[in-house]
Amino acid sequence: MNVAIRFLAIIFGLIVSIRAAPILVNAGPARREHHKLLLISFDCLKWSYFDRTKEMPGFKFLSENGVRAEYMKPAFPSHTSPCHTTIATGLYPESHGVVHNCVYDQHNDSTGQTDFYGALAVNDWWDNGQEPIWITASSQGLKSGGYMYPGSNATNDGRTATRSILELRTTSYNEEAWRKRIDDVMSWFSDDDFDFIALYFEQPDIDSHAFGPDSDRVNDVTLPLVDRTIQYLFNQSDNYGLFDDLNIIITSDHGMLNVNTSARDNDTISLMRYVDPSWVSFQFSYGPLGLIEPVPENKTAVYEGLKAGSNRMEVYYKEEIPERYHYKNNDRVPSIVITAHHGYEIYEYFPGTHTYRGNHGYDNDFEDMRTSYFSIGPSFKKGVTVDGFESVNIYPLMCHLLGLTPAPNNGSLEVLYPTLASDPVTSTQSEMTTSGGVSIVHYNTVIFLLSLFSAHIFTII
Repeated sequence: MNVAIRFLAIIFGLIVSIRAAPILVNAGPARREHHKLLLISFDCLKWSYFDRTKEMPGFKFLSENGVRAEYMKPAFPSHTSPCHTTIATGLYPESHGVVHNCVYDQHNDSTGQTDFYGALAVNDWWDNGQEPIWITASSQGLKSGGYMYPGSNATNDGRTATRSILELRTTSYNEEAWRKRIDDVMSWFSDDDFDFIALYFEQPDIDSHAFGPDSDRVNDVTLPLVDRTIQYLFNQSDNYGLFDDLNIIITSDHGMLNVNTSARDNDTISLMRYVDPSWVSFQFSYGPLGLIEPVPENKTAVYEGLKAGSNRMEVYYKEEIPERYHYKNNDRVPSIVITAHHGYEIYEYFPGTHTYRGNHGYDNDFEDMRTSYFSIGPSFKKGVTVDGFESVNIYPLMCHLLGLTPAPNNGSLEVLYPTLASDPVTSTQSEMTTSGGVSIVHYNTVIFLLSLFSAHIFTII
């Protein structure tokens, strides 16, 4: 009997430990069935754009037949390349290293700088050891594609997407060109049996910059174009026989706010009015974000001069950057970072007039920087609206939908898991893949088996 009591004590201890910590089982490369998945980004699809007064049947169909989020919070800085990379990797910019739209060399102010389009072709800017979804997919035996999605043309540790198309400065972005992109993607899925594709569209970003996010141009021309493109997407997915086997996520990188074009003279931010240029070895101003590397012996003087220079901006030593930005722990971020206040932009020398009527790149807590999220398809619930969430959470969802073991990331599947329908092709409620590549098995099953085993042993004893 003493043996039985000791054995039951061991069993009880095991049960208590299981309840305290779920069992982690190495999932390994997943190979379950999955639907095809299309990730679409409309650059600068601000969270409030689809609530404009004009009738937009494409957005209406999305809302009524899929999942809509109240908003999605982008990464910081709320620029195109950092935010798109965060969506694709589930990592914050300080972790994935794409900390800016442009390539720059903080150790040399005269070389190595590019604009957005130039940076798209600089492989080393994107190849930082992070793992975007198209690499996760192709590395685990799936066919993946990137169609002008920022970064999808690059290699990552020698690995590539199955197929990719790079956006160029001369790329057409009219409605006919957009429809060709959709036709090509449908062909990749249907004729070439791709599992995953990331597709990018330039609007409404271009017109929101040029005319302002609240302009008639955006309301009457650009957003109807986006809506017609969404309608065409659904029509073509049906024509290609993909409608019942294609999950679609439609999202964006950032929002947009109105630039204060009335600002003049001392109400503008002009950095060279505040510090001696000889004190700075590198300076790069881009929209509301300023990056500065002082000459070491002048670091304090530059910082103090900037702090006193304008009340329209925040100035941080790198180590002072707020933790919520997830931006300071990367070697590509220089010693001093400046962020402009709402509606203002940072210039080395103020050009006399603002470049844009609308801009982004601001504090990602600003409501105007919020962006959109929709999902629709056989794996998603219908007619559901969910609370806002951070963009890092899309990557683990995509891995789950494709049956992939995700790379380490800053997101959580738990955030968007409730948007999934009880689809037999997705995994069951009792097993959820985590970012660490393991599965959490509900402990009740293990407790039940241990109880049966202990009862059997007690009978023998």
